[in-house]
Amino acid sequence: MIAYCAKKSDFIKQCECGVIADELSARMIGFSGGGKREEKSWENSLPQMAKVLKMSSLPDDVVVAAEYKIQQLQNRLDFVITGRNRDGKPAVIIVELKQWSQDIKNSKLNDHVYTYGGGGQKDYLHPSFQALNYANIIKNTYLFAIENDVVFSSCSYLHNMPQQYEKTLRNEEKYPYTTEKSPVFLKGDEKAFADYLSDKISEADTDILFDLDNSQIVSSKELAKILNDSLKGNELFTLDDGQKTSIETIVKEVDEFLEYGEKKIILIKGGPGTGKSVVALNSMGRLVNPKDGKKHGYNVAYFTANAAPRYLYSEELTKDKEYTKKLIKTLFKHPLVFNKSSKDAYDCALIDEAHRLFSFKGGMGIKKGVNLLKKAIESTKVSVFFIDEDQAVTKDDYATIETIKEMADKCQPKVRVIEQDELELTSQFRVAGGAEYISFIRSFLGYDKEKCTYRPNKYEFKVCDTAEEVREWVKNHDKDIRKQRAEKTGKSIDNISGYCRMVAGYCYDWKSKGKGREADIYDIVLDKGAFKAKWNLRNTEIGQEYSWLNDPLSVDEVGCIHTCQGLDIEYCGVIIGKDMYYENGQIKFNKSVNAKSDTASGIRNADDELAERLIRNTYNVLLTRGIKGTYVYCEDKELRDHLRSLIVP
Repeated sequence: MIAYCAKKSDFIKQCECGVIADELSARMIGFSGGGKREEKSWENSLPQMAKVLKMSSLPDDVVVAAEYKIQQLQNRLDFVITGRNRDGKPAVIIVELKQWSQDIKNSKLNDHVYTYGGGGQKDYLHPSFQALNYANIIKNTYLFAIENDVVFSSCSYLHNMPQQYEKTLRNEEKYPYTTEKSPVFLKGDEKAFADYLSDKISEADTDILFDLDNSQIVSSKELAKILNDSLKGNELFTLDDGQKTSIETIVKEVDEFLEYGEKKIILIKGGPGTGKSVVALNSMGRLVNPKDGKKHGYNVAYFTANAAPRYLYSEELTKDKEYTKKLIKTLFKHPLVFNKSSKDAYDCALIDEAHRLFSFKGGMGIKKGVNLLKKAIESTKVSVFFIDEDQAVTKDDYATIETIKEMADKCQPKVRVIEQDELELTSQFRVAGGAEYISFIRSFLGYDKEKCTYRPNKYEFKVCDTAEEVREWVKNHDKDIRKQRAEKTGKSIDNISGYCRMVAGYCYDWKSKGKGREADIYDIVLDKGAFKAKWNLRNTEIGQEYSWLNDPLSVDEVGCIHTCQGLDIEYCGVIIGKDMYYENGQIKFNKSVNAKSDTASGIRNADDELAERLIRNTYNVLLTRGIKGTYVYCEDKELRDHLRSLIVP
């Protein structure tokens, strides 16, 4: 993840000799690219950084890095300095560099400025907020930083920006973090900037940067804490640029409806684990509990067709009795309620997993011919669709970006659609394997034609020879995590879930449905009978509002796509059935083995092209649930051998 690093003295020499851009370009080969535009940026910004370093009292052997990539993000940090502070603690300074030099104004979006940048004249995150946010992401998710109490500092350096814009960029009312938490330095502030750096690091330590880079990634907060913070409208700093801009855009557009009365649709695109739900929940909290002096919040609700996350959120939020189930039901809903909603009933509808909006042919309280997508738009002033078309898993999942736009045009008056590159989420906040793992899975499943191998490093990925081996890995991890959580909370280990589970493609009939856990009936029988398991229990004993992931006993069951979509699983075991196999050097699909009891997906009766897409999408979801690791068993031996061949030791 380190594109360039050197001692301070060597970095200064390369800048003074005019070779730093060439040096960085050479090191970027095979890393993540770097075009002419970036080279020009390095030629302009890095020598300015070198001048400040030369003025500072930082030791000559302090390690500096440029274009450092945070493991979860697509973004690269412009400049990083590592060493130890006066107290001997590991210290890291993150510097966001900008070449901005033209007119800069306050933005309508929180923590943004409006100026001319690399993407033209538009809203950009305040560079000091960017640096502060990057520091917080590393501080809260890198195990080395947590265990070693690493001290982080952040700032921005706009070396071309005249002092006349100082009041805008250091506006404490809009940007309170720019004075102490993450100061901004402009053209002419070189001495102050050098003093700032000198104050933060006093001695060198060449290991800190590499210890950080090799660190394991951990979840920063318990789910309940994240949910509570979100509903209370509290600021979360573990957000990447896309997530932050998406939240601020949603809040701004809802605010502006009161002023202009124009109905809007906002499209937020993002793959598995990119934080679509985080954006939805944070936006809901900001709108329900505004912190900007508004007396009343908005009428907002979170909608998802996936029952699993709704039930999990409900359990987590009500277990300490801070929230009632009645309140939670007003905030978390199934899209079916749109059918009975009046026009503009909601100020904002946050529709997560929008690709799962069903096309109804009657039933479930909906008359034949009712278009749920149309009803959702009609009943909402600002509709926000969080969508990933590669996660549609049934033939009735029909909401696509194209169909949403078409429906917006049909409305009278037309509804304006907001679709921007800045509203596409690209970072990976679920899987510790990051973007590399996601690219590998997409390549394996055939979304991307280019062959991609994977080297497990900070993420555990194993191809197992038996389903029983998968179960052993999952149950052992679940037991360890339950034990840790029991020691931490003082609760009985029997009442705690370790959030490690097995999931599978829907190739096995649900024979145990309604029979209860004690019945000697198994749905999935593999390894010549050595592996027996039931599908996830969902019967009248438990009730409909049941969180499979929170149930300690469900570790013995296998989750289906409808149970686990939208959930984060600590360690996930995936069984790939005979609906996907390997033959003559390529992956093939067999819809005929789809379980007859799987009436939801409609794969068996779909045309071959649609069936292939749905099967591929199903395994895309299953293989991207695991936070810390994924264990895979393929019924087809050739597919198993092929997948194993893609793993680099």
